[in-house]
Amino acid sequence: MLLTKREEQLLKAFQDFGKLSINNISDILKVSRRTVYRTLADLTESLNQMDIGIIKEGNHYLLTGELENLGEFTSQTVFSRNERLNLIAFKLLTAEAEVTNEELQETFAVSNVTIIQDISDIEKRFSDFDLQLIRRKGYSIDPNSTTLRRVLAVLMTNNIPVSDFWQYDYSSFKADNEDYLKRATLIFQAHQSILPDIDAKMSQFFIILLALTGYGAIPESVSPVVSKVSLDFAKSVYAELSEKNGLFYPIQEILYYAAVLDELVIKRQETPLFHENFDSEFFYNVSNLIDKVALYTKINFAKDRTLFKFLFNHIRLSLAIPIIFEDSANATIRHSALNHSEYLHRVVTLLVREIFPVYLQSETEYELITLHFASSLRRSPDIYPITILLLSDERPLTCELLITRLKTIAPFVETVKVKAMSSFTEQDRKNYDSILSTQLTSLQDVKMISVYPDGKELLQLQEYLQDVQAKRDVKIPQDIDLKPSYNFQNYLTASQALLSEFSFKQIDNLPQFSETVRMIVKELVHVTDKDYLAKKLLKHFEISPLAIPETHLALLHTYSSKIERSCFLVFELKQPVKALSMNHQEEEISRILVMLTRLHESAEVRDLMTAISQSIIENHLYTEIYKTGNKDIIYQLLNQIFTEKIKKLEN
Repeated sequence: MLLTKREEQLLKAFQDFGKLSINNISDILKVSRRTVYRTLADLTESLNQMDIGIIKEGNHYLLTGELENLGEFTSQTVFSRNERLNLIAFKLLTAEAEVTNEELQETFAVSNVTIIQDISDIEKRFSDFDLQLIRRKGYSIDPNSTTLRRVLAVLMTNNIPVSDFWQYDYSSFKADNEDYLKRATLIFQAHQSILPDIDAKMSQFFIILLALTGYGAIPESVSPVVSKVSLDFAKSVYAELSEKNGLFYPIQEILYYAAVLDELVIKRQETPLFHENFDSEFFYNVSNLIDKVALYTKINFAKDRTLFKFLFNHIRLSLAIPIIFEDSANATIRHSALNHSEYLHRVVTLLVREIFPVYLQSETEYELITLHFASSLRRSPDIYPITILLLSDERPLTCELLITRLKTIAPFVETVKVKAMSSFTEQDRKNYDSILSTQLTSLQDVKMISVYPDGKELLQLQEYLQDVQAKRDVKIPQDIDLKPSYNFQNYLTASQALLSEFSFKQIDNLPQFSETVRMIVKELVHVTDKDYLAKKLLKHFEISPLAIPETHLALLHTYSSKIERSCFLVFELKQPVKALSMNHQEEEISRILVMLTRLHESAEVRDLMTAISQSIIENHLYTEIYKTGNKDIIYQLLNQIFTEKIKKLEN
């Protein structure tokens, strides 16, 4: 006797549990009460043929009769709704004749009502791809549709796992000749080195699209192929495919394949400047999504530099191989991952509908894209940070270790300040997003944690901190040590002043270092007492020699009331001189760098002069530029150093 999968599942539940209520059966089968009664009736009818019945005792049902006959039952293949939709769609796209309702009922062992509902859903989804379902005596797709081939390739790519595909296992999704797919796989792989690196799923899609050459029709006006790479690749694979299949492929087919390759791969590279052309609309749409989500959530997602890259690659693949029919099996995982992100999910959903094509629109896509934004919140303290007060009397090293673990499980924690329990004040509640304590306390709203939390406690703590972040209010600290505020206009003015004073000169110097220094000072402007300044520079150099080993550079620096304007200068010597280096060895000097700071100089100028000195001593690449660069190159280097310094202060 043949049972449906659902009947077999119910029968096994009776054998495992004995008695079952309607609610029990509904939970086990994951169906409505109405479907439960229908399944019970169907199973009763099947069991009666073997002298087995189902009786009701109170609110429960149980089996009765000749139970030893149960071993004679077998089950038939039953498909999930998602599997059924994909297989029906595949049958419609590949059938040479009309597919009838009765044929589908028999194949999938479902009712007429179910097939009608499935066809309605398929028709609606096909319309997103400009694919029309024809209804006459049965169902069919116009074989001359210009989107049929691409939708079929997407459907097959979605339903054949990558691992199975490379093993030539196509399961129920074998369009036309299976040998064509195998040949297309080998040919594509043989020429793939011409293309940029692409995802394995994308490779699978283009192999299937290649094997489906001739399915449906191609657009009369194929998009112009801009990329030479895509055209060369298409010509190469079709030449070999024609030879292996013994078929002639018209030029329109080659151009169509190259155009799709150009559209989905070549024009959508992460570094478009090195390609002949790029899809500027796609780049703009991804950045526009980030900007608008940031605008409506008031969270600066642009600070997360990796978010664009993740969204770029995800949406590029989704646009190329969109999900045709959603699988509800993964919904629970996604929904739990989106905990505390309901508003973010609503914003992303509305914006994706506004920005991207209709065929990308699905709940799965909305949730996956939302997850990218939600993970951005968890990834960096720059996006949506929280501050924590840790009440502890433990040793500093112990507290530092605990703080490190906190920031590991919750990177969005910006600062953790440690205070002794005795120093706690009510003002602290207003200053921090969360207060933790390593010791028992009667204080309300203070979470107790272990000094050395184990894995289980860390997971609980991670969930707690994520909840704090999701529900945080912006705190205005009263007694926390705030970072100093900087007047960036003053920094910009100071940088422009130093750049305007910069000069690069060559001097015909004398052979002694001291004599060369005096000659350099004579070249200086805005110095009121040059003899005094030369002596001061030489004395300073004698105490702290700053000839940089193995660079042929020496640095002279001082601050003095005799200097009217702070400046940085470079002097190239016509003849090298000997000077004591930082490691107290003699160094041959061919360039001397001069840093002069006037007395009572502004903090901004002093800060930028410090940045120059650090670049000379600490950065080997910059040192090389000081050593060999001309005036314009060193000027640009200084500009870059000042810009980097100001950006660091800004952050």
